[in-house]
Amino acid sequence: MKKNILRYLEWYHWLVVALSLALTLTAWQVTKIQAEEKAYNRFKFQSDQVIELINERMAKYEEALWAGVAMLHVMPDSVTRAQWNTFAASLNIEQRFPGINGIGVIHYVPLDKQDSYISWQTQSFEGFAPYPDHNQSEWWPISYIEPESANSKAVGLDMAHEENRYTAALKARYERVTQMTGPITLVQDQRKTPGFLLFAPWYSDSIPPYYGDSESGFAGLVYAPFIVERLMGGTLSNFNDLIGFSIYDGEDKLYEDISVKVGDFSPMFSESRNIDMYGRTWTFNLRSSPEFTSQTETSEPKLILVTGVVIDVLLIALFIALSRTKNKATELAERTTRHLKKRKDELEKTKSKLLKQNEELVEANKELDRFAFVASHDLKAPLRGVAQLSEWIESDKENSLSATSKEYFSLLRSRILRLERLLNALLQYSRVDKKQQPEEVIDFEALVEETFNLNSPPKGFRLELDSNIGELVTDKESLSRVLGNIINNSVKHHDKENGTVSVSSTYTDKGVEIRVSDDGPGVAEEFKEKVFELFHTLRPRDEVEGSGLGLAIVRKIVEKRGGSCQIEQNLPRGVTFVIHWVIAR
Repeated sequence: MKKNILRYLEWYHWLVVALSLALTLTAWQVTKIQAEEKAYNRFKFQSDQVIELINERMAKYEEALWAGVAMLHVMPDSVTRAQWNTFAASLNIEQRFPGINGIGVIHYVPLDKQDSYISWQTQSFEGFAPYPDHNQSEWWPISYIEPESANSKAVGLDMAHEENRYTAALKARYERVTQMTGPITLVQDQRKTPGFLLFAPWYSDSIPPYYGDSESGFAGLVYAPFIVERLMGGTLSNFNDLIGFSIYDGEDKLYEDISVKVGDFSPMFSESRNIDMYGRTWTFNLRSSPEFTSQTETSEPKLILVTGVVIDVLLIALFIALSRTKNKATELAERTTRHLKKRKDELEKTKSKLLKQNEELVEANKELDRFAFVASHDLKAPLRGVAQLSEWIESDKENSLSATSKEYFSLLRSRILRLERLLNALLQYSRVDKKQQPEEVIDFEALVEETFNLNSPPKGFRLELDSNIGELVTDKESLSRVLGNIINNSVKHHDKENGTVSVSSTYTDKGVEIRVSDDGPGVAEEFKEKVFELFHTLRPRDEVEGSGLGLAIVRKIVEKRGGSCQIEQNLPRGVTFVIHWVIAR
């Protein structure tokens, strides 16, 4: 069978088949790589979300600690247990800070103040005494903790009795930063699961006789106790089950996500990340779940490979059929030629027979041409199928897409539209350095009104024009783009339905000073220069359409002509763009 195939196929047939097979393998490999990259990017996104949620939640808890420090600062006298209870109740920590066990105060008590401190504390808490005994001369007892009922065992616990607590307390004091302890077990945790404490240092200008270091002003710590399992439950309660992870502090395991069960399953992706967490390094071991694999696996590369192989088989079959037909025609022509030579002397007698044979030969050649045409035409159908394969795959999977996947497709389309706007803006930005348009005589006031109307402002917006410049010679297209971008910026970022855009102008030594003002929310002092930077916007791009390049284009056009563009604040509202536009007189 192999010899028969080799007899029918020429070298160029094998070349076409080889090229088709190479194209198929390339498409399969590229599609496979793209699918893997897409899955990995999704894994990275989900992993980033896990860590970002934890970082955001810890930052929120830190804010609560500093709020406690601020409260201790503003109170004129030593804060009592009742006052701290009132403050903690106002925080509503169980609702606003899920995952936190409480918030409390740790007083720093040097040796010479320990007796007065005990007397002071027993006034509000009968039988109060720091515990357990230790070798340090100073005390770091927990004086207040709310809610007290759930944390009563912690009242009086001295941080100096245990290395992780004491080390973190000292670091918070001397470095004056929020500090986390190493892994500990909270005394109020009956299950004895991993936990930690978060300290915020508290300094005061007035140190009472009960506690604190009068020389340095150090009074103590505001702290929060955490059980890691409860912290993660409150932080990631609404997170999906696509990513499983564990957290280590050094060699100590703090947390294992048991909601994502993998068993003997080998994750598609896994990685470790070290995150600085208030003086400690937490190692996150992240892995994709079986659910992640089921959602990201695709049959597209296999479909492309199978389809390509089928097409190659069809090509071989077609080439064999064409070669067989060609061989038959060649054999017929050779047989006829030999017959003509042999019957040369009998030409007259066999004329009609030869004519008939000649007609048969002509008809055979026509059939050969028609067969080649039909075969070539039919070959296009499977080749077109390859081009439509990607569209069929997306259409076939439409009904099986989850709500989350549909949301991602919607998000993808919105990002594509934003990319198109960004590319257009970048194109404008890059063209600023190209050759300028010829200078021409323009009517400045008419150009301002035309530019305002071209921006299609809402009905509630109007233009106030105060200018007597009249005609001037300049680059009309560049000046129109500058005015258009500033006016569009004023209207787009306005926070009310009605507004006024005011344009005034006057001649200067080098050209024209143009002032464009609005009555919108204005621009904060620290953003006056940043708004001219590439891609900088004051509002999220999902709230307002924009590329973040409009004002950058304005400044680049103006400065290219030798002018300048600045912002003036119109208190209490509004902003004024001052443009020094250089013209040739």
